[in-house]
Amino acid sequence: MLWIFDSGYGWLQTLRYLKNFFSDFDYIFYADNKNVPYGNKTAEQIKDLTFEWLNYLFDNGAKLVILACNTASAYAIKEWQKLYPDKKVLSIMIPAIEKIIEKWYKKVGIIATLATVLSNIYERKYFELTWKNIDFYQVPANNLVKLIENEEQNEEIINEVIIAYLEQFPKDIEALVLWCTHFPIYKKYFEKHFNKTIIDPSYESVDKLVEYFRKHQDIYNAISKNWKIDIIETGEKWKYKILDK
Repeated sequence: MLWIFDSGYGWLQTLRYLKNFFSDFDYIFYADNKNVPYGNKTAEQIKDLTFEWLNYLFDNGAKLVILACNTASAYAIKEWQKLYPDKKVLSIMIPAIEKIIEKWYKKVGIIATLATVLSNIYERKYFELTWKNIDFYQVPANNLVKLIENEEQNEEIINEVIIAYLEQFPKDIEALVLWCTHFPIYKKYFEKHFNKTIIDPSYESVDKLVEYFRKHQDIYNAISKNWKIDIIETGEKWKYKILDK
């Protein structure tokens, strides 16, 4: 099985992309909806929760975990990989940064949770990989997370909220990164009001996963392939009505 961890709904979009590339995989999705949202928690709380659940997954048989939460990645992935190099966790964060580097954008907008914005992780990672600086413009959007978690489907409300966030960016940004895995669920609304490049870390990470499995055939072969999905939640069971949309 391929194990995927997120704090809430964000993994739904990751699943859609995974189905396009790995339609026969068995998946276990672990959603810490009891503690959602991570985006308004302290750095220590985010790291502790992420470590707690990652350890739980590996203790229960995980061989490879996709960390489908940018907020958790921002505060936990580097230390996790340092402490537990044999417990393979792939973050969806790096592929998005690599996409920015590939296109050599000069001005990039970031819409994310408040915690992710405060971490400044994307700018630091970009500099680590390139030794260059570019202009990142950051807008925290925790209210957008709440809309998605509440399964808001009223298009007027969604458009109004997204427009309000987009208006906070300079007009000349070349690309917008949806740096929370929740946000691509409303991607069509972003595309309606932003006609330049939109970078979706979930898509970029799944694209890179294809390459990863080419290099690690043993891990690919070890994943069971019966197209089965198990969902484990720490809190109240969600209906996941937007799963089929």
